[in-house]
Amino acid sequence: MRYSDEKQELNSVVEEETSAPLARPAPENTKLKTTVSGFSLSSITLKKAAAKVQKPKDREAEKPNDAFDQNQLEILWKEYIDKLKNQGKQNIASILSMNIIELKGQNTLLFTVANDMNKVEVNREMEHLLPFLRKRLNNFSISVELKISETTKEDAVYSSQEKYQYLVKINPTLEELRKKFDLDIN
Repeated sequence: MRYSDEKQELNSVVEEETSAPLARPAPENTKLKTTVSGFSLSSITLKKAAAKVQKPKDREAEKPNDAFDQNQLEILWKEYIDKLKNQGKQNIASILSMNIIELKGQNTLLFTVANDMNKVEVNREMEHLLPFLRKRLNNFSISVELKISETTKEDAVYSSQEKYQYLVKINPTLEELRKKFDLDIN
């Protein structure tokens, strides 16, 4: 749409809103024209009204909702990661590569991230990722749930006794060797 077309549409909106009856009746064929500054509050109202006129309403019920499987999803997921790498977005590409996307239900995807910071990064990327997946899978009902993985953090081993107990936990035959050779652990 060219600038002149937009200007004509805005002028027609101004004409429609300002053509209210006056104290004296105006002749039939004339409309009252007023110009509105681009920085005034009324111009914001006019721009919103013009945007409503220009944008057709998308209805979720009318959009396709095709079925897909885990294999198709994984192929597109890897394709999107490759696209990010080609764009130089290595950080988000590596976050998305860490875990496999899972199909949970018919239209819900589950992705596990390592921590809160990764969750924030993936949430930012959703504005590009979701439209990509929806368009390529021809399913506009897809949603993604992000889950933070629960990793158990083991206590750090500091003293020699703690180190020994840790090693015995890994390999119980170590205790037998200590007894056989009569070793002292301090």
